[in-house]
Amino acid sequence: MPVEQQEKLTAESALEEELFLGLRQLDGIDVGRIEQKYGVTLAGRFDPLATNGFVRREGSVVRLAEEKLSISNEVFVELMK
Repeated sequence: MPVEQQEKLTAESALEEELFLGLRQLDGIDVGRIEQKYGVTLAGRFDPLATNGFVRREGSVVRLAEEKLSISNEVFVELMK
């Protein structure tokens, strides 16, 4: 099959996509696994979001707080700052 369009992802955009997609799932994301996979440190990025009740942390797993699902895009913007 011919390819109509192809996009090359940078490591940074792949990381952002994994965060966005993972937080949209009820299982959340395993921060430890992502940090190891991409060689980054993310723990501090979630602290303000957790303090303000936007995300819940259970060990190394971070989930979007159920009551914040309707404003998920705003949470993603804060995470990327």
